[in-house]
Amino acid sequence: MMQGAVRRHVLPNGIEVSYQSKAELLQFYTDIFEKQIYTRGGISLRDGDVVFDVGANIGLFTTFVALSHPGARVFAFEPAPPTFAILQANAAPYGDRVRLFPCGLSDRAGSAELTFYLHTSGMSSFYPDEQEETAALRTLIRNELASGKPGVEGLLEHEDEWIEQRLRHETWTCPVKTLSQIVHDEGVTRIDLLKIDVEKSELDVLAGIAPGDWRKIEQVVIEAHDVGDRLQRIEEELRRHGFAVRWEQDELYRGSDRHNLYAVRDLLSPAQPVPVERRPSAVPPQRIVERAQRARDKWKKG
Repeated sequence: MMQGAVRRHVLPNGIEVSYQSKAELLQFYTDIFEKQIYTRGGISLRDGDVVFDVGANIGLFTTFVALSHPGARVFAFEPAPPTFAILQANAAPYGDRVRLFPCGLSDRAGSAELTFYLHTSGMSSFYPDEQEETAALRTLIRNELASGKPGVEGLLEHEDEWIEQRLRHETWTCPVKTLSQIVHDEGVTRIDLLKIDVEKSELDVLAGIAPGDWRKIEQVVIEAHDVGDRLQRIEEELRRHGFAVRWEQDELYRGSDRHNLYAVRDLLSPAQPVPVERRPSAVPPQRIVERAQRARDKWKKG
């Protein structure tokens, strides 16, 4: 895929970002800035926190963290070269507060084949399954129709063609590392929030955490694909390491295999350190816009 000039778009809240697919960008915006799906379920952020954004895609969650909490540091991971280029563009205004890694996280270091969807980059996966992806897209369409979203009825007339276009893909051989390898190489002493959105590689990421590094992690949010018993296995693994766990399913994904799982340190677990007191992390939307403009102006001035 050619990586030409990066396209730009002003989001509904006034923040200008780079993007690949307009429809996908607006869905990311709704999920991250409006619904705040990664900071619900008891998850909170503070200035000074360290956030691992695993499966950063074009960097909208990284942008959200950088703007809502200017004192936070973000380690963002994205293996697909096309989306990594856009991630770089979106992270540039925030300087060295954001560390970018052109790799995936897994249970081992090495390389793996990534199926990259040209028009639905958020579905790109090291574990592609066209039948599962097709079912997810059909469920999404019907849930959008039920919600009254404009234009969906017309889409149903060309549903098969639309899905075929959405599943056009390329294959990339991408580097992968383990989370503990990054922790060691970067001297990370704590991870206040580990966000994982990796399209069926969730258990691989968790398997790459060495036993001694689990205690450095305070909160985890995962988009989990409940294929087989994966959701149960993820929940059991987190509880085993001292987390209280809850999960929910967004209305847009009802009937699909996608669930949002939230985990915070369990104060009743005697085997784990007592976490520091956390505070609500909501930031007024206008303040985020003002911070975005200041960061971009400063970046442009060099």
